[in-house]
Amino acid sequence: MIRKSSLYSLIFTIFNDSLGWGVILTIFAPLLFDPTSPLLDQDVSLTSRNFIFGALIATYPLTQFLFLPVLGSLSDSIGRKKVLQWTTLFAGFSFILSGLSIYHGSLFMLFVSRILAGIFSANSAAAQAAIADISTEKDKAKNLSLSGVAGGLSWVIGPPLGGFLSTKEYFPWADFATPMWFTAILFFLNYLWLSHSYTETYIKQAEKANWKQEMKELFKLSRIPQMKVWLYITFLFYFGWGFCVLFYPALLVQRFNFTQESIGFMSGYQALFWLLSSSLLNRGLALRFKPETFILFNLPIAAISMIILAFTHNIVFWYILFPLTSLCGAAIWINLTALLSNLAGRDNQGKVFGLAQSLMSLAMFISPLISGVIGAVSNSAPLATSGAFLILVSAMASFYCLRKRSMSQF
Repeated sequence: MIRKSSLYSLIFTIFNDSLGWGVILTIFAPLLFDPTSPLLDQDVSLTSRNFIFGALIATYPLTQFLFLPVLGSLSDSIGRKKVLQWTTLFAGFSFILSGLSIYHGSLFMLFVSRILAGIFSANSAAAQAAIADISTEKDKAKNLSLSGVAGGLSWVIGPPLGGFLSTKEYFPWADFATPMWFTAILFFLNYLWLSHSYTETYIKQAEKANWKQEMKELFKLSRIPQMKVWLYITFLFYFGWGFCVLFYPALLVQRFNFTQESIGFMSGYQALFWLLSSSLLNRGLALRFKPETFILFNLPIAAISMIILAFTHNIVFWYILFPLTSLCGAAIWINLTALLSNLAGRDNQGKVFGLAQSLMSLAMFISPLISGVIGAVSNSAPLATSGAFLILVSAMASFYCLRKRSMSQF
């Protein structure tokens, strides 16, 4: 049995990683699209601002793509605690650098700080692996949904908090750097909590670390039956989802003149439904239905909702359909994670979580770059592309499950 303080410290780690995302997405769109931005000259075109926005958002997941599998695999070798401790500590320093970059108006240093934040926030694989260590295959989806709850709660709190802390109407001394200072403090508290309360959940026989062997073991995961297909499906889902989740703040600014405060409110509103799906709906149904059932049911609903949001100019549709996409997205996300974990086996939990989240980071690196380009042509294009990819993923998953079922009958 794991002590509750250990479990809660892991959940807080996942919470902080997601909170950092929520804060960034809330303030970066108003910061970059405002003609008076301290980071860009007033004569910088909308097309250039779209591209810079996409590139800045993409920097964080790029470094996560490179380091998530490494840290996940490393946690399988030296234990979860050391990896989690040091990454949370230096993640705090990276957010301090982000705050200094905004305060001094240095776009270059802001890019550097986001690279560092991506490296040191790539610890969620180790945290999720620690949660999986204490779970049976039967209740793994239920326990892993706690990470979805943490992510949902962080998005309920983070975006409104980012808008609140950066608005001078509430704090005369506030600016766009203020949320960065606050997030850094949370990471330092996270480090102290892990250091004093977290008990190691995975002990492996001591052996000399062999990075070449670790990478070989990582690639062996794709040889596990069914694993390769579900990794492809997982990547395409993340890729399609990224067009929406990383570009919608820019769309809201351009189409509806949203400020960081109103973006924060909208983000927190839809995150309430992500939290509802993670904590109540998914956890309550996880023992009754297989992960594949959740995935196949929710994909087409999310896709259709996304396409409608791409083209509507009525904000009422956003308050109705944006939460629906969150309900479906949380169910898909959690059950893809649980399915991959079940296929991997106990000794590969750190590797499979690292690999899955690395695929997510690769997808989240590519999608904002493309969104920045096509969004400059039409602000409907990124979300329409998101819906189209989710339709593709739905078709692929349905075809594979039907084919597997028909083959099992012979």
